[in-house]
Amino acid sequence: MVKYVGTPASGGLTIAKIKVVNRRIAGFKRVVLTPHRERALYNAALILAKDELTEIIRHTTNEHRDILNFQVLMLDDAGLNQLVLAKIEEHNGAARSVEIAMEEYCAKLKFINDGYLSERTSDIRDALTRVIDILDGRKRERFVLTEPCVIVADEILPSDLASIDRKFSKGFITVEGSYQNHANIIARTMGIPSVCTIDSEILNPLNDGRMVAMDGYTGEVFLLPDDDTVAAFERKMKLESMDSERAEEIKNKKIITPDGREIKIFANCNDPKDIRLAINNGAHGIGLVRSEILFMSTEHDLSLASQIRFYSECIRAAQGREITIRTFDIGADKPLDRLELEKEPNPALGMRGVRLMYTQQEIFETQIEALLVAADRCGRINVMIPMVSVVSDVTDYMVMVERVKERLLSEGVIATDKINWGIMIETPSAALISDELAKYVNFFSIGTNDLTQYVLAADRINTNAARYYDPVHPAVVKLVEMTAQAARRWEIKVSICGESAADFESAKIYIEKGVHSLSMAQNAMLPIKQRLLEEFSQS
Repeated sequence: MVKYVGTPASGGLTIAKIKVVNRRIAGFKRVVLTPHRERALYNAALILAKDELTEIIRHTTNEHRDILNFQVLMLDDAGLNQLVLAKIEEHNGAARSVEIAMEEYCAKLKFINDGYLSERTSDIRDALTRVIDILDGRKRERFVLTEPCVIVADEILPSDLASIDRKFSKGFITVEGSYQNHANIIARTMGIPSVCTIDSEILNPLNDGRMVAMDGYTGEVFLLPDDDTVAAFERKMKLESMDSERAEEIKNKKIITPDGREIKIFANCNDPKDIRLAINNGAHGIGLVRSEILFMSTEHDLSLASQIRFYSECIRAAQGREITIRTFDIGADKPLDRLELEKEPNPALGMRGVRLMYTQQEIFETQIEALLVAADRCGRINVMIPMVSVVSDVTDYMVMVERVKERLLSEGVIATDKINWGIMIETPSAALISDELAKYVNFFSIGTNDLTQYVLAADRINTNAARYYDPVHPAVVKLVEMTAQAARRWEIKVSICGESAADFESAKIYIEKGVHSLSMAQNAMLPIKQRLLEEFSQS
């Protein structure tokens, strides 16, 4: 038996055979032609790659379609193509030029601040690896499963997920990847165990067909497990099955703290499909809808009509439960073709979130109008503003809101304002002046992901800085407490919206400091709720 320990990315337990997919095996010797001919080969490969992706999009589900459409857009990205062509001019050959450009481009993306939108390296690699395979003449079939197995790979790519038969997918184990990449987001949604950043030794082709026991909660992977390990896993899996039978009972229970506060569990979602699933899985409501998904959607766009439709579908999907939509959290560091944004030397500290209202006013006014109309037609909603750092971020934004609202009321487009406005507390300055900010809003949502990295100067995506990234560091907890105290003084609600909300010890500390609700990935909701119920029943 060999034990590996990686990063837990999606909770769950499983024992199954391994299916090894190793893309790291070196290919044949390449022949480099003149730059002129290599450019022609590259352009032809681009066309074929886009055709293949378009065909996959036609036959896949909505869940993957937006991601694959983003890949098509990336293959048309002017900056990326210029980088490849420059490498070709240096006589690297088309395939090698794409590889070099891919590494340089992805290295830059590693420094992007927003976990969901910035963790794009798997998408870029997926699209460009397809181009490289075409140039090298390699087949591009992915992950054909004929029996239940755990997929072991260097990285699970979005196009792989589009072709995987899920009834045979018992787990993902990857050498690359992170908690935030698309494969693991979808794994959590579907309840498939996943572990990433495993030692590359596991890619040994001799492991194909061998048994593995994996724990998506702890990141532990046991290759060729012995009888005792198998027995222990089977006991845990039986208990997990019993827990799922108790899920309905847990859904209906209330978490009441010793001081009499009810703590609600909300879900972080991207679209109406996510929202419906979360509500059915017991969410009290939706604590975060990432509206920036519209920048990658093929079914919706940034037009007023399309945004109204999207927000209306989200509100209806919540089935009358509380729902909070975040305004566009985008910035100059995002590779978004729909926006021409100036490149910045330090995008994590640059123009993102609410700061863009000064240069992208039309986009924000259209979003405000769409939100007001959707709420008027479908029901009351919460809307929160990201990346607030000074009071004028809020006051200037609300002036824009009032201007749009008065116009809609005077024109008879809406009958009333059904929006509760709030802000995200994710910068240290916002937490420190939360008592002043509370005068202008109805609620706070503390974004612990960004707050932690800004307080501790530790990039949450940089694994080398991981030892400094601590969501319950005394400095972070102090700011959470200050924010909660300000919310209490002004009688507004305060929630936690971040990955640490799904960690029991962190959640318990935040609740003790005065937060009212926790919003998290939906597969974490019931386990956290169960732990909190047990904790407070003993208090």
